[in-house]
Amino acid sequence: MSDLVIDAHMHVWDATWLPEGLRRAWARQGAGRRLPERDPEDVLGHVAVGQSDPDAGLTIAAFDRVGVAAGLIPVVDWTIVGAPAGEHLPIAALNARYEEICARNEGRLYFAAGLDPRHPDARTLFEEAASHPHCRGFKLYPAAGWDLRDPAHAWLFEELVERDLPAVVHCSPLGGDPLQVVRCRPAEVAAVLASYPTLRVSFAHAGIEAWWSEALDCATGWQHAYLELSLWQRLATVDYREFRRRVRMMRAQIGAHRLIFGSDICRGPREDPEGTDLARFLGMVRDLASPYQGDAAVFSGEELELFLAGNAVRLFDLKEFA
Repeated sequence: MSDLVIDAHMHVWDATWLPEGLRRAWARQGAGRRLPERDPEDVLGHVAVGQSDPDAGLTIAAFDRVGVAAGLIPVVDWTIVGAPAGEHLPIAALNARYEEICARNEGRLYFAAGLDPRHPDARTLFEEAASHPHCRGFKLYPAAGWDLRDPAHAWLFEELVERDLPAVVHCSPLGGDPLQVVRCRPAEVAAVLASYPTLRVSFAHAGIEAWWSEALDCATGWQHAYLELSLWQRLATVDYREFRRRVRMMRAQIGAHRLIFGSDICRGPREDPEGTDLARFLGMVRDLASPYQGDAAVFSGEELELFLAGNAVRLFDLKEFA
């Protein structure tokens, strides 16, 4: 059995790359998580600093330690929703930054370019991003305030289909201030697939937590729809039996060949710097190929290989690992 592992949803960034409006929103969230509530200004300077790994040095070291061959970074375009305050790195510059990072870590990192189609020059931004050698798709984040089914954005899906590039769509109610998560419901993604049935789509986070069954049902029946299970370590850690039950349902309903492994770890000095959390999740995933407390294995060995790497290789055209 192959030991190849690809983390198909992880992040590499620096706090300064994030729009100030977004960081201020995250500061408001953090300030209100317990009583007595804090002043968001006192929190702002700490936002995302502990998750910063701008040269991917921590990430590659963790990959080496844990045994991960490569990772795919979905770049989020928060430049419109996060623009009301301060300066930000324009999305073209941000996508170019990820091309540089991937080139410096050749064969280890790839990215799905971020794009909010409301930019006046969105078509030019698309062309520039698609031309980057390490760009293997596009990350779409409608919770930033735009609708997947808006006719004004039809060109984007037409281009993705024409170029056979996958879309990684944020598909989870997780978010909060300043996002509009209802725009990310799996049913919205399924509606797009009804118009573009050959579009390759990764349902990022597979609807966790409130929408997971909707994500499964909405992905069913579309030949090129994948469920990507980043952040599912949260469930696996607190209720491993339920994690296995849900993955078993997914395997039965859409097939192991359409499930994608990812972590959504934003690695930095305060978030999994050594790769310990990633190693723990990988262990729980590998155990899906073994019986557990009287339950049969969820995956065969071959199906586990597909989940951990093979499906990501196919979806994101990672020819280097084919």
